[in-house]
Amino acid sequence: MSESRAPTFLPTNLFASQLPTQRPKVEFEVMATADSPAQPIAAFIDDWDAPLESGEHAYAQGRLALDIQPVNSAISYGLAWRYDYLMEFSEETAEVYWQYENKQNPTASKSYPLFLEAKHNERVGANIGFTQSIAPGWQLTTQANIWQGLHALDGKVIGNLSNRVLADSELNNIRDTIDKADAYLDYYYDEPALGEENLGWNPAEPSGYGYSIDLNLTGNLSEKTQLNIRGYDVLGRMRWKEMPRTRYALDYDVNGRPLYSLEGQLETKDVTQTLPWRVEGSLMHQLDNNWQLGAHGQVNEVQDLYQLSAGYLLNNHRYPFMLTALVEPQTRALGLSLDSRYGGVKVLTDDLDSEKAKRSEISLYGRYAW
Repeated sequence: MSESRAPTFLPTNLFASQLPTQRPKVEFEVMATADSPAQPIAAFIDDWDAPLESGEHAYAQGRLALDIQPVNSAISYGLAWRYDYLMEFSEETAEVYWQYENKQNPTASKSYPLFLEAKHNERVGANIGFTQSIAPGWQLTTQANIWQGLHALDGKVIGNLSNRVLADSELNNIRDTIDKADAYLDYYYDEPALGEENLGWNPAEPSGYGYSIDLNLTGNLSEKTQLNIRGYDVLGRMRWKEMPRTRYALDYDVNGRPLYSLEGQLETKDVTQTLPWRVEGSLMHQLDNNWQLGAHGQVNEVQDLYQLSAGYLLNNHRYPFMLTALVEPQTRALGLSLDSRYGGVKVLTDDLDSEKAKRSEISLYGRYAW
């Protein structure tokens, strides 16, 4: 007989085993998380119009899940949606892009090494999970996911660029400040992102199907200490049929004749995209009947973050719940979570003004047995 799986995105699983085991169970989860040190999150996903600070990555990830576990069964079934948008870039590339987007005349001549790599995927799917005991006090849940792709973009830009300062009276277009540039672009997508449709290139949207594995390990390190680790989209792949692809090689010199050369290719190709993975973990220690301390980690392909927590059990006998305060030292974000027998919520941010926040996370879950 398997127990209800505890959600790993909240700082406690104190209530996970309190639902009756002789009844079918349903669980749902909604999670959205983002980190953008160089720009507020709102600017990162929109138009980069906010002041630029240091930072070499940005990401936004989300998931929605609905799982059902029949009575006395180790097998569960579910539906899911996931969203991943991850970027890595050099600070110089961010500066060039910010100047271009905001039409800023550079204040000094400078050379910029260019590097940007982006990975985006949105998908829906179904899954089947199997829970088993692997040792006394330890259980492992393995979940196989089948996905249908909704949106995708994957690729990179590398190269070098140098600019020059122009008088405001000479500046008609921000591109006029470029002195020399050599860059190579290679990316594939479901919708053109660089104006390829202006060249008469607007191919049909590709179809994509894929798979991934989720793993959830929960166990007791001692009578009062519990470890929970969950990995999402391990070994995940999406196979896209007839996916559009753009490759360009640019060589530009303001004193050159010709001014620039641009070689490239627009094509469609069957592509296998590696899905971004994510790992979340928590280590919880029960100090006494009321107080609980925790350490939590979140890791993806571009960033790793950790949180510390302290929770207090408010026990009104009928509906007890755990109220927990969290701190994320790396981003200086603060959070609160509420965990009860039937559901909970977690909110974490470094700024209550959503237009200024560079780190934000919200989770909501519920569970019920009937």
